Amino acid sequence: MKISAAIVLLAFSLDSASAKAMPLYQPHRISYEELVMNKGYGTESFMEALSSVGLITVNGIPGYAHQRNDALLRLHGCSLESKAAFSHKFEDGTIRRTMATHTIPGPGGAQSISHDSDACASFDAASKTLRSTVADVTAAFGKSLGDSISLEKPLLETEDGMYAFGGFADAVENGEHLEHFHSYQRPVDSVQDEKTIEFHTDQGLFIAFTPGLMVDSQDNIIETQSSSGFHIELQDGTHAFVDFQDDDLVFMLGDGVNQIINPKIQDEGKKLRATPHALSIPNHKEDEARAWYGRMVLPPTDAVHPEHGDTFGNIRNLMIDAAGKGEQTEKLSLGCSSSQTARNLEEIVCQENSIYCWARCMSILEEGIPHENYCQEERNLRLDCVNPRNQTYTGGHGDYYPACTASAENATSYPKLPVYQEIRDPDICTDAAYNDFAKTDGYAHSFDLGPSIFMWSVVDGEVNGRLVFDGVFGYLAIGHASYAGGPHDSMNGASIIMALPGGDYSAVTGLDMSLEPNINEYVISHTASAFRHWKEPVSASGANTSSYEIEVVENCFTAIKFKTSEINGIPFDLNGKNDLIWAGNNQDYYAGYHGYGNRGTFVVDFSSGEAYMKRDEGHNQDGDNRNDGNNQG
Repeated sequence: MKISAAIVLLAFSLDSASAKAMPLYQPHRISYEELVMNKGYGTESFMEALSSVGLITVNGIPGYAHQRNDALLRLHGCSLESKAAFSHKFEDGTIRRTMATHTIPGPGGAQSISHDSDACASFDAASKTLRSTVADVTAAFGKSLGDSISLEKPLLETEDGMYAFGGFADAVENGEHLEHFHSYQRPVDSVQDEKTIEFHTDQGLFIAFTPGLMVDSQDNIIETQSSSGFHIELQDGTHAFVDFQDDDLVFMLGDGVNQIINPKIQDEGKKLRATPHALSIPNHKEDEARAWYGRMVLPPTDAVHPEHGDTFGNIRNLMIDAAGKGEQTEKLSLGCSSSQTARNLEEIVCQENSIYCWARCMSILEEGIPHENYCQEERNLRLDCVNPRNQTYTGGHGDYYPACTASAENATSYPKLPVYQEIRDPDICTDAAYNDFAKTDGYAHSFDLGPSIFMWSVVDGEVNGRLVFDGVFGYLAIGHASYAGGPHDSMNGASIIMALPGGDYSAVTGLDMSLEPNINEYVISHTASAFRHWKEPVSASGANTSSYEIEVVENCFTAIKFKTSEINGIPFDLNGKNDLIWAGNNQDYYAGYHGYGNRGTFVVDFSSGEAYMKRDEGHNQDGDNRNDGNNQG
C-alpha cells in the first residue's frame, strides 16, 4: 500500500521558483452572520473562491478578534517554558516552537495541553476560549460548504459497511481536528530570500487558521498587518501574498478535497481546489516572534480511505510509526512538529465523568454511573465502552455506551437473518419475479428509489401508498423526514410507518422471530439512532393503522401498504411538496443499520405527481432522477 499520498500526511512539497516581488491577493470574505444564517453559501462568489483559489475568510465573528490577539500574545512566552512545546529548525534558520493538541467528537472532546508551567496559565485560559470559537465557526463552514455541493452518497463508510458518513458536514463533525499553536523566530543572521516553508498543499479536508501575529517577549503586538509572509499560488501559477485583516478567520482547502470530495461532486464546474501555499518569516528583532493557530480537519478515523482500502486512523498510525523509526518524517513536517508530538495526539483525555467511547467522548452520568470509580469500588467491575450485548468497543460504528462490565468479548456484527440478502436463492429471487412483485397497476404515480419503488394515488383526501423493497425482510419503513438538514439526513425525529419481521424487541437478543410480523407508527429519537431508544410504537396511543399491510415473497422481497392522510398526527400536504424518508434492512433481526444504499430522503408533490431525491433539489437538469408527473406504471 502506498501511504505517501494518504490524507493523513499533513503536507507535501511542490516545486516552485522563489518570487521576490509578489502581488497582494484580496481573499473572498463572508460575514459570520451570512455563514451561520445560510445567507452566503452556494452563492457564485463563495463557490468561485473555493473552486478557483480554495481559500476564503470569515469576519465579524463575535469576540473573535480579541480572543485571537489574547491567545497569540501569550503563545510565544508560553512556548519558551511549556514542557508540551517541541522545536523544529528550518533550512532558513527559522525555529518553530509548537504546542499541539486535538479535538475528537463528543462532549469534552477538546483535548487539553499539559504545560507544567505557571508561565502558561494565562495562555491556557485564552487558548481554550479561542479554540471553542473556532470550533463553532468550523462546524458552520462545514455545513455551508456541504449545503453548496451535491455529492454522490455515501461520502465515506466504515470498514464493516455498518455506518456511512453521508455528506461533508457529517465528515467534519465526526473527524479528528488537529490543532497547533506555532511560534516562529528567524535569527537575524539567517539565510535571506529563502522560504521558511516551501509551497505545499495541506493533506486535511481543510484548515481553519488565524492570520499570523508578530509579538515580542513582553506580550506586545509589533504589527497589526496580518499577511506576515504567508503567500499562495493562484490557479494561473501566480504567487501572491494574502491581504488578511485582523478579524479574519481563514478557511483553506487541503488535498483531502481531491481525494474524497471532488470524485463525489455531481455538479459540473464545482470541483474544489486545494490551495498551494508557502511561508516566509519576515526579518525581525531577536525578542520578536510570529504567533499562529490552526485547526486542521481530518476525515473520521474509522472511515475507509477510498483509494487505500484502510481506515484513515490506521493509515495515520502507520505514518506515526514510520516517523518514530525515522522513516518519511518530512511528511509530518507541517501538521506535527515531531513524531513525539504525533504520538501525544493519540493520548485522548475526556472531561471528568466521561470516557472515550464510539470514537468520541461520552458522558457516564447519562448512563446512570455516578462517578468514574463507581464500577470498580461499588460493583467490582470495570468502566468500559460496550454495546447492548455486553461486547467491548474496538472501533467502527454501532450502538455503544459507557457501562460497568466484566466482559472480555470484543464487539461483533449483529447475528444474521436465517436467510439474508447475500444468500437468497437466485433461482427464485429473479429480476422477473421482482418486476412482477413491484407492478404499479392501480397506482397513479411511482418513483424509483433504487433498491425500492414508492407508488401512490391520492384518493378521498388520503395517500394510498405502497413501498416495494428488493430485499429480504429485516425491516421496512417510510414516513415524514424530520426537517431539512436534520441529523443523519433528516432521520432523527422522523415520524414513520415501520414493518418488523418479529416482536418483543430486545437490544440484547433482537426481535423474537417466532412472533408474527407487525407494522406500526414510530418516532425516531431526536438524539439517538439505535432502535432501543424509540422501540415503542406511537400507534399504541390511538393511531389508526387498520389499513397498514405487509407483503412478503419469503426470503426474497418485501412491501408495505398504507392508506392514510397522516403519520403520527402529521398530515401529508396533498397540495404541495412532502419531504419523505425510507429505509430497509435485509441483513439482521436487530432493527439495526440499513446500509447506506438501502435508505434515502426524497420529495413527493402529491398535487402534481412529481418526485425526486432530496439531494437533487434545485438541480433539475438532464439526468436528474425525477418523476415527471405521469403514470409510471
